[in-house]
Amino acid sequence: MMAWALRKLEFDPRTVSFVEHDVARLRARLRQRRWARGTRSAPVPRGVHLGCGARRVPGWLNCDVSGSECDIDLAAGRLPFADGSVDAVVMQHVVEHLELKGQLIPLLRELYRVCSDDAVLWLSCPDLAKVCAAYTADRGRALKEDRCRRWPDYSLDGAPVQQFVNDLFQARGRHRNLFDLELLAWALEQAGFRSVERIAEADLLAAHPGFPPRHDDEQSLYVRVCKSR
Repeated sequence: MMAWALRKLEFDPRTVSFVEHDVARLRARLRQRRWARGTRSAPVPRGVHLGCGARRVPGWLNCDVSGSECDIDLAAGRLPFADGSVDAVVMQHVVEHLELKGQLIPLLRELYRVCSDDAVLWLSCPDLAKVCAAYTADRGRALKEDRCRRWPDYSLDGAPVQQFVNDLFQARGRHRNLFDLELLAWALEQAGFRSVERIAEADLLAAHPGFPPRHDDEQSLYVRVCKSR
């Protein structure tokens, strides 16, 4: 209803999208509160796919802020799972959407809590080092061409190629941070994780072949994180 009213008042589509997202976050938090109070049974997964979007993977608990098997507001920094109950987590292109200290590190601490001692986290995000190197090399032209190969409808609407770098940093207001390996490892270490290894997308797909490939190694940082090693 609120989003409909904003459209009638001729707010720009991005404002409407942000309001819709915040409403979805509120609904997810209310569900999580019911889990915390014991008025609704919390899921008991072994493998969790956080920030799944439309990429639902069979055999995993696919979670997102709305319309998923288990709606969770990841920015709230709380997960409805028992201590040590999760064996694997996949979180692709999620961490860049969270504020570093107020949202991401609390979420990583929750992941540390819910993960079993032998659990493995598989994370990916835009790679700050690759983006900066690409800008220095050719103003980001190669990265933009890589994006267009994967997303044929992608367009800069006539802007010079340098705008693609801005798009990676901002994502139309949806990104909060970009990470290189050192910064992401630091954030994970604040949560208690100690083993952070750079990998390729192929390593994730070899371990969990049910996940659809993104073919985004040229732009992305992939890491494997172990709780106990």
